Amino acid sequence: MTKKILLDTNFLVAPFQFGFDIYDELEKMFPYADLYTLEDALQEAKSIKSGKYKELVPKMLEKQDVELLTAEGDGEVDDLIVNISDDFIVATNDKELKRRLKKKGRPVIIIRSMTHLEVVNSEEY
Repeated sequence: MTKKILLDTNFLVAPFQFGFDIYDELEKMFPYADLYTLEDALQEAKSIKSGKYKELVPKMLEKQDVELLTAEGDGEVDDLIVNISDDFIVATNDKELKRRLKKKGRPVIIIRSMTHLEVVNSEEY
C-alpha cells in the first residue's frame, strides 16, 4: 500500500530555511509515497515572514507533485490535520501538533538537527 504523507505548514517552508532537500529525504524514506498538504496550510505558509514565501511555496508544491486537499470543517490548520491524521503520516516540526498526534498514536515525520528527517511514534516506519 502506498504511504500518504501530509505536510504541515512548517514542512512547506523548510526547503527555504534549511540546507537540505526534505523532498529528497522523503523519497529515500518512503519511495513512491504520495504527498499532500491542506489548502489552509498553503495559505498559512504564504503569509509567513510577511509573505516572503508567497511565490516560492506554490512553485515547490507543483514541482514536487504535492496534492492540495480541502479540509472539511472549520478550525486552525493543526486541528484540521489532527482530524484527518488517521489516513496519513504527518510531517511537522510543530511541538504542540506533534504532542497531539503522538497522543493519538499517529506516526510523525520530524526534521532532526536541521539536517535530516526522522519518523517518531511508530514501530512500523
